[in-house]
Parts: sequence; structure tokens; C-alpha cells
Amino acid sequence: MENSPAATSEEPAVAAAKASPLPNVGDLIFVGVCQLLLFMRPNYIFSDGSTGWHLVSGFHILNKHVIPRSDIFSFTFPGKTWVAYEWLSDAFMACLVSLGGLNLLASVCAFAIAFLVLSLYQRMRSFGCHFAPAMLFSIIGLLASANHWLVRPHLFTFFGIYIFYTRLEDYYRGRLGLKWLFIWLLPTMLIWVNTHPAFLFAFAITGLYLCVTIGGVLLGRRSAREIPVLAGLLAALMLVSFINPYGMELYQYIKEYLHGTAILAVTDEFKSPDFKHNLHAFFLELLFACLLFGFYLRGRVTAASLAMCLAFGHLALGAVRNISLFAIIALPVLGQLYGSAAFTYLETSWLGKRLASMRKSTAEFNEQEGLSNFHFLPLLYCLVILVGGFSGLIKQSAGFDPESQPRETLTYIREHKLKPEKGFNLDNWGGILSYELSYPVYIDDRADFYGERFYQQYGQICETRPGWKESFDKLERDWVIFPKESSLVQALKQDSRWSVAAEDKASTLLVRKGQ
Repeated sequence: MENSPAATSEEPAVAAAKASPLPNVGDLIFVGVCQLLLFMRPNYIFSDGSTGWHLVSGFHILNKHVIPRSDIFSFTFPGKTWVAYEWLSDAFMACLVSLGGLNLLASVCAFAIAFLVLSLYQRMRSFGCHFAPAMLFSIIGLLASANHWLVRPHLFTFFGIYIFYTRLEDYYRGRLGLKWLFIWLLPTMLIWVNTHPAFLFAFAITGLYLCVTIGGVLLGRRSAREIPVLAGLLAALMLVSFINPYGMELYQYIKEYLHGTAILAVTDEFKSPDFKHNLHAFFLELLFACLLFGFYLRGRVTAASLAMCLAFGHLALGAVRNISLFAIIALPVLGQLYGSAAFTYLETSWLGKRLASMRKSTAEFNEQEGLSNFHFLPLLYCLVILVGGFSGLIKQSAGFDPESQPRETLTYIREHKLKPEKGFNLDNWGGILSYELSYPVYIDDRADFYGERFYQQYGQICETRPGWKESFDKLERDWVIFPKESSLVQALKQDSRWSVAAEDKASTLLVRKGQ
């Protein structure tokens, strides 16, 4: 399973044929992903209301030229200290919106997601994986991780995970020199630490490679010279991580958030996948099945890649939000497995014969497709979308998803000038209220900011648990905006003191009678 740094037997021989400018399968997947996100489901990536408060934060930074250090969103905790640990991604998103509206933001995010998929496909092909399984694995990975195709700062974490894993793996395999390892990873860390708190994965991934290398040295299979290199890299990454507006305070804030276990336990993205009713969980299972079959075919991976796969597989089983991260790790590992698999092991079976026949009939196309690495089609596609969008020749309709976000109810709040400090809202909709109405809100989904005690009372009310009426009446709210089918809406509809003021596909707005 372990390969020495010089071992390249599982990689394809360098083709003597001339590289082709024609598109490959990865290019077509790139275009398909963009078409889906920009035109077929243009609101899908805006189905999370937290995008709103990220934009509000970003515009605050752009307009006031200062990074927030206290709350700017709620009327609940005015002046309370807040660490905007995603400040750079917030400013970047706001900058895109100021230049080209939500359509430009949607385009750039769609390009980023599609480019990541293309990079994963190319990574699999670089290990000699046939184009057909590489295409299949890309599609499975896409469907498994699509629940996190959202306009949120975690897109930077997707690329952080990919860059750290692939560059450390290339160094481990002897495909990347020491200088380029540092050139890649230190700037990536500088961006990552200012865009998303999951930059801590940088330390975890580097530390894992260090541990595997130490194990290899103890077994006599690795050079001891690699240990100080990775240890030095880990120290350098730690130093770079302090290049942020908050310094050590950033670490303290993240620590307090991670200790809020009660809050995390009721947050959907921190829950384990639902394998009975969730489509993304089904495709996660398929990824595991493909990995196991690759090992059955006697495919080979490095010990470090196997460790990464096990670690992120464990994370994916523990929290829905980590399925996307596991897919980013699993696809390159699948490329290694199937690029080196001993298909002759099945040559006497029906499956083996079918596989051999398929590989033989597609051998010429597979070779030519592997030479199509110019990626002119994705570049041309991006250019056409951007130019067409700015000129008005291409019509886009990106915006917050009306199937999951309030729309008409927001119009009612705006037109009737309901007092913001008298409102009670769903936490995930706090961001869209802040962005669309320029309103301070009762709560948004910054669970790290509001704290466990506050969230317990909020959860009691919105889930109508025993004692909720007393807690709610003490707040003296005059209007409530919540999902149509929520237990709170159903309960208030039965209360003679409340009436429905407006409804849309996602939300119901109730107002206290006499207001």
C-alpha cells in the first residue's frame, strides 16, 4: 500500500502524442455544473439565509473601512464583542455584489465550485484512472456534497482542504519539491485564516502527514529528513495564522464556539447524516462503496492518503457539513485506487470481462481525452457568462430562494414599517432580514455569538416546548416571521391575540392584533 517517494508505477506513462485543445470530460462537467447553478436552479446556492449577514458584514467593511469588533446585526446584544473571523470572505462577496449584483456573486461561486470539481477530475486522471470511472466518481462526489453548494465562506475551506491535501500528498510521493510546498501552503494559510475558521484543518492535515512520515521512518520506509521539513512547515503555518485582525483572540473565540456543544447538537449541519431520508447521505454511502471496491481490486494508495480518507470519512459520518470535505479527499484517493487497480484479478468473471471489454473499446478515446488539458472551454464559458451578464445579453435571476426564504412577508414588513425591535424571527432568516431590510434583528444563525443560554430560550419558544408561552410573552414581541409549517406559527394561529398578516411559499408573518 505504501509507495516510496520515487515510485511512480501507478502513474500513467508520459504520452508522446501532442496535447489537444479539445475539451475533455472534466470541461463538460464544469459547464454542466455552471448551467445547473446559474440557469436551471439559480436560487439553489442562495438557499441559506446566513449569506445575508455575510453581505451586511462585507458592506460594513467596504463602506466604513473597518473590520467589526462588536455586533452590528442584532438589537438583542448591542455592543457585545464579536469576532468577524470570516471578514475577508465577507468583504470579497460584498465587493462582487457592488460590482455586478447577486448575479455576479452567483457566477463567481458557481465557477469556483465547478473549477473544484474539474480539479478533482484532473487529479484522478493524473493517476491513470480511466475517464469513465473518473466521471462517475465526480458525479457521485457532486451529489454527495451538493447540500453545501452555498454562497458562504466555507467555499474557501473547500479549496484550503484540496490544496493542503494534494500538495502534501505530492510532496510525500516525491512529486513536489520543498520550496514549492512552502510557496503553495503559506499563502493559502494566510487567505484561509482570514476567510473561514476551519483553517484549523491546515494544522490537522499537516500534522497527520507528519505522524505518518514518522511512522514510515520508524518502519524504515521513509527518510528522516522529511520530519524536520514537516515540523518546520507546521511551525510556519502557526506563525502565519496570527496574521489576522484579532491575533490570539481569534483562537479564543473559536474555542468558546466549539465548546458550545448544546448549540452544535441542535444545528442541522452538525448532525450526523440521515441515511434513511437524505439523498446526499445515499451518495456518501456510494463513495464508501467505491473505495472498498477499489481496495478489492487491489488498488494502491499511500499510507498518508489512506489516513486522510479514514479521518475525513469519520468526520463525514459525524456531521453533515463534513460530507463535502470527505468528497474532496475521497475522489483523489479513488483516482489512486482505480488508476493502479489490478483489473486482471477479475479477468475470469463476468464483471471482469465487461470491464476489460469497456477499457479496450475506449482505449483510444481515453488516451486522447487524457491529452486534452488546455481547458479552453471552461475559460471561454466563464468569459461569455461574465461579458453577457454585464452587457445584459445573458439574463440571470440569482437571488434568495423563495422556496426556503421569506419574500412577500419581507415586503409587508418594509411597507408597513414594523418596528425591528418588536420582531421575533427564525435564526437562519436573521441574515436575510438584515440584508434586505437593513433591520437589526432579534437573532441570526451566529450561534457562537448568542451563546448557549440565549439559544436554549430561543429553542424553547420556536419548538413550543413546555413554558414557551411565558418565555415568549416576556419578550413583548409584536410580530413574528417563521416557517409556515413550524410549531410556533401553528400555535400562534390558535391564539386570538395574533393574526396572519402575510404569507409566501416559505414563511408566515403574524402580527399582534391592535398593532
